[in-house]
Amino acid sequence: MTIKAVFGASFLLLGIAFGLFYSHLAQVSNFFIVRFDSLFGLTFLGGRIDVLEILITGLVINLTNSILAWALYSRDKFFAFLLSFFTLFFSLLILIAMGVIITIN
Repeated sequence: MTIKAVFGASFLLLGIAFGLFYSHLAQVSNFFIVRFDSLFGLTFLGGRIDVLEILITGLVINLTNSILAWALYSRDKFFAFLLSFFTLFFSLLILIAMGVIITIN
């Protein structure tokens, strides 16, 4: 598995998360439950912008990691692969978070 395929998969997961956001939450105008804790209950309410900031942060992290992995690949392939798989895992966590936010709201 190459680094390009791993980063392609991570950007695909973020694309799915963006699609879920726009298909389920873009038309809602009231507040969203962004964070819920079983001990304290509702801990953070937010709007569309707060949920969109999660996705934009994930996109910036993916872009930064892909540039770093591309620069590191010629020197040390292990760290480039490690960075690419970390990015894939991070994108999967963002997709899971979008699924949870959609399910709760």
